[in-house]
Amino acid sequence: MSKEKQTEEQSDKVVTRYDRRMEKRKKEEEKERRSWLRFRIISSVILAAIAVAIIFSLATSFYSRYQVLNQTYFKVGEHDVTRLEYNYYFNNSYNNYLSMYGSYASIMGLDTATPLDEQTYPGNENMTWKDYFDQAAVTQLQQVKAMADEAKENGFEYDDSEDLASYESEIAAQAESSSVTENDYYTLLYGEYATKSRVEPIIQENLLATAYYAHLVEENQPPAEEIASYYEENKTTYDTVTYRSFYFEVEEEEETAAEETSAAEETAAEETAAAAEESASDETEAAEEEAGMTEEEIAAAMDELKIRADEMAARLDAGEDFEELCVEYANEAQQDTYGGEEEGSLTEEGTYYGAPTAIADWLFDESRQEGEIAVLESESLNRYYVVQFLSRQNDEEATNESIGNLLSSEIVNEHVTEISAAYTVTDVAGELHYLTVPEETETAAETTEAESSETESAEAESTAAETAETETGTAAEAAE
Repeated sequence: MSKEKQTEEQSDKVVTRYDRRMEKRKKEEEKERRSWLRFRIISSVILAAIAVAIIFSLATSFYSRYQVLNQTYFKVGEHDVTRLEYNYYFNNSYNNYLSMYGSYASIMGLDTATPLDEQTYPGNENMTWKDYFDQAAVTQLQQVKAMADEAKENGFEYDDSEDLASYESEIAAQAESSSVTENDYYTLLYGEYATKSRVEPIIQENLLATAYYAHLVEENQPPAEEIASYYEENKTTYDTVTYRSFYFEVEEEEETAAEETSAAEETAAEETAAAAEESASDETEAAEEEAGMTEEEIAAAMDELKIRADEMAARLDAGEDFEELCVEYANEAQQDTYGGEEEGSLTEEGTYYGAPTAIADWLFDESRQEGEIAVLESESLNRYYVVQFLSRQNDEEATNESIGNLLSSEIVNEHVTEISAAYTVTDVAGELHYLTVPEETETAAETTEAESSETESAEAESTAAETAETETGTAAEAAE
């Protein structure tokens, strides 16, 4: 074999450790290069997806904002109404309802913790509470648009700067007390995207319609003869009386109830552990029901009260002091009411609706004489009232103004109803479902009859409570 061939074979077979390390390093470097390339490709795809998502989110937010602020939600006559303007009137209607009825809202069937579109409106089984407030908001919008348009057509001049500044000042104060910015407070009041600058034109139009309404009321004041005639027919609504009163009330025996309740609980304790709690509850309730006084017992107690009430009335006739007798006859619950710096027995300029039902008619009877005393029974409350009439009065100027505004408002309200009826509603977005709600069925009317009765009762109690608290507003103002 030649030397050249032997050398060539040896070079093919001998691989040094260095050669192997270098070969391994090359392979690792190639692997890392490919991994980095894959990472860059994947990262680029992820970043692109994130960018698309951000752009889509911004676009969605922008479109939502555009819809609320610019798109026509529905039309009132020739006026385009945005979702922002609708939200303003919807939230006003809702908040005014809660402000008016307060705790009675639940009696009316409104659950503030449940979405409005998931609650059936008691007045119509085919409507939800959202439909009800939709209708209220749209009706108000029709009236405002109609009145604002007529005001402009008739050249009615009105500077809203003072009223607008007063309104915005009140909002600013409420926002500060709530520890939020003004714009955030506008959003809380009037919905998404509502800010001071965006809501201001809506408020200005509302102020214009309100000012024009007041202008029409002033222009349509009735003659003095009509006011006087109305007053003669409704004296108890506008007159006030000053009087003293004290009541004797049947007090039920609480000791008997406590003893029977205790016995029931002891009996229940002898039951098994599993049934003890349930049995105690049942027997306790039964004991409490049985502890109430029978009709005969109440009648006997009332007879005793009548004797005491007549005795007090006789002592008053004899010249004893009313307040001092109240202190003497007061039970434990009444003791803090009488004998203080402010005489608890005295009611000054009380209204008919603020007086207890049992004594209101007697007090406002025109035959009452100063100093006249009576003992009057309240069967519903198991009470006897001792009442002394002192005087009846009327603020003629305030009464005439109130009656004049009431009668004039009736005329203007008819006018508003007439002109707003021409402003038809076009449901552009298809969200005003009340427009397609059928009339309530006969069955539904029957099922809600009891609820209507409760509603009327709640309204009456609410009105009476408000009148008793303020003692300043007239029934005519409440009706208006």
